[in-house]
Amino acid sequence: MKVLLYLFVILYCISGQTSDAVANNQNGLILKYQELRKSAVDGDINSQYEIFNFVNSNNDPKLNEHLTEAFKFMIKAGDAGHTEAQFTIGSMYQAGNLLEKNSDVALGWLLGAAKNDHRKAQLLVGNNYSIRAIDATEAKVKNENNELAIYWYEKSIIDSSIMALKQYGIFLFMIDTFSAKADKLLSQAAESGDSEAMYWLGKMYAHRWSDNKGDVEFELAHSWLEKAKLNGYKSQEFIDGLNERKKNYLERIAKENKEEK
Repeated sequence: MKVLLYLFVILYCISGQTSDAVANNQNGLILKYQELRKSAVDGDINSQYEIFNFVNSNNDPKLNEHLTEAFKFMIKAGDAGHTEAQFTIGSMYQAGNLLEKNSDVALGWLLGAAKNDHRKAQLLVGNNYSIRAIDATEAKVKNENNELAIYWYEKSIIDSSIMALKQYGIFLFMIDTFSAKADKLLSQAAESGDSEAMYWLGKMYAHRWSDNKGDVEFELAHSWLEKAKLNGYKSQEFIDGLNERKKNYLERIAKENKEEK
């Protein structure tokens, strides 16, 4: 009985300490928020940007009550030209993260950051225009958006970001299966270990093989798709389809040769 009572006292003390620690932590977070808020109200654009990230990253129930106010402060920072705030707001609208997805509003904010050489913003602007190009039904609109996508993608790859190289390469492949630049960009990303780039590079060679039936293209397609699979990218279905097409092709050629004889 004494042992049980002793254990109860220990557990009670621990839970009490835990509750106190949580309360102290929450009080510390609220104090920090109030400090940031004072600076934000006084017009400090860095605080206006940071206050939203502070609330959003801590995921504390008490802080979350101030999420809307914190976002309004970040809007002020973005309006004042804060590049990271512009990028954050734009990326949230583009992805539909905590906000209703709106590519038009996203583009407006992202362009602000992109024009200040924010590489990730430039990539998202390129993505935004590429989607518009793919969705466009009029040739003029499609061409205009293709040109704008390429313009911003070119800027996004200046620092050789694997993500930018990959997404620009995928876009070029989608508008031209035989694009030499798509080959180059996807190869760079794939050789850096990006499994998705490996998959798309394999897919690109598979499409080229489908057109000219060259053994080189088939082997390259198969090789990159297998590498993608080994690196965790789901490629087996496409590999199976590629093998089936090769089998059907060989059977047809054999049949045609037999008939000629």
